[in-house]
Amino acid sequence: MRRELIYMDAKSSKFWNIQLAGSSHTVTYGRIGSAGQSATKNFASEELARKDAEKLIKEKLGKGYVEAAAETPQAGQLLAVAFPSVIHKDEIQRNVGTFVGQRVVDYDPEKPARSDVAYRFRSDYENDALLENLEHFAQTEAAAQCSALVIGAWQGDDSGTDSSQVIAALVAHKARFPRLVALYLGDITYEENEMSWIQQSDLSPLLEAYPQLQLLRTRGGEGLEISRPRHAKLRALAMETGGMNAALVQSLGRAEFPNLEYLELWLGTEDYGGTVTTEDLQPILAGTLFPKLKYLGLRNSDQADAMAQAVVTAPLLQQLETLDLSLGTLSDEGARALLQIKAPLKRLNLHHNYISPELVRQLKELPLSLDATNPSGMEADDERYVAVGE
Repeated sequence: MRRELIYMDAKSSKFWNIQLAGSSHTVTYGRIGSAGQSATKNFASEELARKDAEKLIKEKLGKGYVEAAAETPQAGQLLAVAFPSVIHKDEIQRNVGTFVGQRVVDYDPEKPARSDVAYRFRSDYENDALLENLEHFAQTEAAAQCSALVIGAWQGDDSGTDSSQVIAALVAHKARFPRLVALYLGDITYEENEMSWIQQSDLSPLLEAYPQLQLLRTRGGEGLEISRPRHAKLRALAMETGGMNAALVQSLGRAEFPNLEYLELWLGTEDYGGTVTTEDLQPILAGTLFPKLKYLGLRNSDQADAMAQAVVTAPLLQQLETLDLSLGTLSDEGARALLQIKAPLKRLNLHHNYISPELVRQLKELPLSLDATNPSGMEADDERYVAVGE
């Protein structure tokens, strides 16, 4: 008997495996991407070893661990690091290296393609080779083993180019990537393009082309849409924007994502196209749309107080383990609403906020893990700002 379990939330990415062999079992555990630690325990009989293994498995499942995907061995590892939650300001625009649980490297067609790394494909002002390099990699033997792709800047010297050509290329090569379970579309830093200038497009063709996909993260909100929000296996979805259009959230309110566990939305500010209201979120907050959802992030919002008030009374809160309202303009008004939380919530992320010390003290009395820290150098001001607008 062998069982492979993983655990993912906004702050953790862990694996736990157990192998039963005769009258002993070996447990291997640790952070995803590491070799982990192993411990072997011997028993007087095979029956005692089996019973102890079953007890340990039951304990882990009770703590929120889930089975790693059997059909794609790396999928569980990738899911566990899902989308590393941005906690501190200097992490917002950095390259998301741990996104895939593998080392991310820029693809070089002059070197032999490898299957033990996650390749990033990007263009720049001097070398507009993203599509050419993606085509080259798709023809290699390593492509058949590829479980994750990171797509960086596609605009080259034209900042007005949207992601549709990249999406079309990924769809065209779908047969070459049968094991793809994780995709990051928009690993673009502020040196390359401001978040609110990134031109995205409809993500639906990707969802349809890759039925094994479990993780999808995007950056940039201009033109971003999911016209046909359906996918049987998607477990984690994150969309970073400086301003999210209400139509996108409304489409999620009609989504068919029965296995979604993690939803992270950067709502942004009206100055950069943000039009989402609490009313747009009601189908999600009702709690019946995504029955497996454990993490909800309504981040980077200039309406953070209203979001807090809406979530506190929402049926969805009763099933969540993590509520993430970080990077926004949360003040004492929203904090007072959060003090009324009456749900089995485990974690509350309020990093980057405008809450008074007294309200922070009161929030710390809630029976959950709280992050109410602020970035170094952040000062209280009459005017409040989201962490990322432009």
